[in-house]
This record gives sequence, structure tokens and C-alpha cells, in this order.
Amino acid sequence: MEILKASIEGFRNIDQANIEFLGITALVSLNSYGKSNLLKAIDFAVDFINLDSDAKKRMMSWSSAIPLNRTIVSKDFLADFEFKVTKGDREYYINYGFTFSWVRDDDKGARINKEWLKIKSGEKGQKYKSYILRDKSGAYYKTSQTGRCNNSIKIEKDELVINKLKAYDSLYYIDLVMEINNISVYIERHLDASVSYSPDPLVRKDFEDLDVSGVTNIPRTVFHLKRDYPEKYQLLENAFMQLFPQITEISVDEVSVKSKTKTKFPQEVPYIMTDSIYVITVVDKNLNQPINFERLSDGAKKVFLMLTYALLADIKGLSLIAFEEPENSIHPSLLQSYLIVLNQLVNRCRIVIASHSPYILKYLDPSNIYVGIPNEGGLARFVRVQKSKVKSLLSDADAFDKSTGDYLFDLLGGSKDDIEQLKIYLEN
Repeated sequence: MEILKASIEGFRNIDQANIEFLGITALVSLNSYGKSNLLKAIDFAVDFINLDSDAKKRMMSWSSAIPLNRTIVSKDFLADFEFKVTKGDREYYINYGFTFSWVRDDDKGARINKEWLKIKSGEKGQKYKSYILRDKSGAYYKTSQTGRCNNSIKIEKDELVINKLKAYDSLYYIDLVMEINNISVYIERHLDASVSYSPDPLVRKDFEDLDVSGVTNIPRTVFHLKRDYPEKYQLLENAFMQLFPQITEISVDEVSVKSKTKTKFPQEVPYIMTDSIYVITVVDKNLNQPINFERLSDGAKKVFLMLTYALLADIKGLSLIAFEEPENSIHPSLLQSYLIVLNQLVNRCRIVIASHSPYILKYLDPSNIYVGIPNEGGLARFVRVQKSKVKSLLSDADAFDKSTGDYLFDLLGGSKDDIEQLKIYLEN
């Protein structure tokens, strides 16, 4: 399922954010503005869809997420998504969302207030039709292709209709209902990739070899990737060696670490000790012998990690994967090639990057850049560069003999007049 758009309101310092995902989408702002909050809000919304009622209760009471800003204090949380789903030779467009009130001192909070599901065929001229309608008056769903969305369904304040419809096997749009229930995203926050390459025989009991969210050891993951998806592994290998041409060969091996006294953990400990560790070695044409991957630069290790995550996200059908500060430890001269390769590794999974570096922006389509505009109220508001202003932005940056990224960040960190100039390039 491809994610096309996301709208978020009422999370920490986020008043409203509307993001369209095209190619690689970038969130840029000064430090401590709200990029991470927006990514966390999207992740939070997806978890809210996926988790059970007890978890939903806790999430609606999560004090760290409740807006405290005076302008939007305790504003209702809203998540609104647009997706595209392909079933055989047919395409469907889906609009799904919900709102809930955060916990309050009285009994009026911690409840889901609204929910909607609209679907339309990908054929030209089609319009959205309602399949779920929910507000304070009740909850309704559509039961037949010719009928209206007016069949009442009993629902609790901490339940989503979309979850309840999973049990309705005979529903003619059950496949699309299941797609929404299985939505998955991942936010990658490894600012230091080095720890992911150390040999480690410990794994979680519930560990799945290629589960993106469960990856703690890159060599182990890459070994299973090579075993289960050799063609995908070859893509990873080729992509990395394209970026680092001095590397001519990559090997990943399983090494037995059996011992007579195998460590046993108490039942409540979520880890087990395995009989193997995994090691990646590379051949560098400038060296006289292979070396362990751990000896490569921090930048090389981070690039390999992110390429691996992107491939896993595509294999597992994630709708979105986000990288925070992907430029860390990576030489600016490598960024353009890296972004191109990263985008080529995914098919339907969308990529979002959050950055406060001007270098990475000059290699992105300016109309896919969302800028966090400074304001006195302390709210996070991300606004996209207007397509009609891209040429003007590039021309003005060139007139100051600056890259697009340097020019944007100079305006971001400048005077009130600079901020007003910045707004000229952005959507209203």
C-alpha cells in the first residue's frame, strides 16, 4: 500500500501539518523545531491503528504527546491519510483518518470522536464514496456496493471501526480494510551506526530475521537477506560498491560459537543466546587483505545500514520509512549519489528525511521540501516550496552565489524580513 499524503494535528507542538509524499520528501528546519515530533506523530498514528483497545487508552493518555503550547493546548489529535492500493490490474485510492480527545480531568477525554473511510476506483472520473462514517451521533459503515454508508455499528470510545471490520469476512471491501489494518512505517534514528555491526549472539525471543523494527545486528540481518532474498542482497551489494568503488567484494558469514556451558536466562528475560554470530568482511582494492566491516568509516557503515533498512522496508511492504539526519558522518560529495541509490532501492515505500543540513537539500527536488517556518508561538508548521516558485528560488540563490540549501537556511536563521522573503517561496 503506497502512502500518498498525511495530515497531522494536535501532537506536541504540531498545530497542523500536511505532507505529500513524492520521491524523497524532506523536512527541514532549525534545530529543536519539530521535525522529530512530526515523524513521531505519523508513527504514533500508525501504532494507534494497529494496537488493541487497552493500548489505545494508554496512547490517548500519553502525557509526552499532549499539546501544551498555549495556542493549541490539549487540541484533539487528528491523523488523515491517503493511500493507493493495487489489486491485480485495478487501483484504488483510500482516504482514512480519525480524531480523538486527549485525556482530561473530567470523563470527556480519552475518546475517539470521529473516523472516516472513503474509497474510489483509480478509473478516470471516479469520486470518493464513504465506507465508514463516525461522529458523536454514532458510527456507520457500508455493507453493499449499491447501498449507502448507513448501517449502524456498535463501537466503544477506545475502538476504531476499521479494526472491528476485520472480523467481517464477507464484507466486499474486506481486502482494503485489511490493507489499512496492516499499515506499517518505520523511523530510523541510528545517529551512530557502529554498534549495529558488533558480533552479538543475543537475539530477542520474538525476533524475526527481516523485521525492520527488530533489527539490532546488521551482519545477522544481511546474512538472512542474502539467504532468503538473493536478488535483493545483490542490489544492496551493488548499490554499496557503486557508492564506494574501492570496495570490490563483500562477504557475510555465519560463525559458530557453540560452547559446553551455554548461558541460560530466566524465563522473563526477552533474550536468548544463539549458537552463531555473523561477520561482514570486505575487500578493498587498496589493501593487501580483507578487513572486517567494523573497520570501515562511520559514514560507510551508516550508508550500508540505511541501504539495508530501505531494502527491508520494501520487502516487508512498509508504506513509509524515515531517516533522521541521514547526512551525519557522510561526506557532502557522496550525498547526491547516495540519495539517488537510496531512492532506486525502494518500489512503493516512500522515503522521508529530516535534516538541518543545507548540503543535502541541493540534491532534492525543491517542491518536495517542507520548511519549518520560525514563529513566535513556538508551533511547528511545515510548508512546502511552491512549484511555481522553484525557478525563482533557484535564481535568487544563484544571485547570492549560494546553493539552494545554504540560501534557505540563511533565510531560516535570519531576520523578520528574511522570514518574510522565505514565505514568498512557500505555499500559503
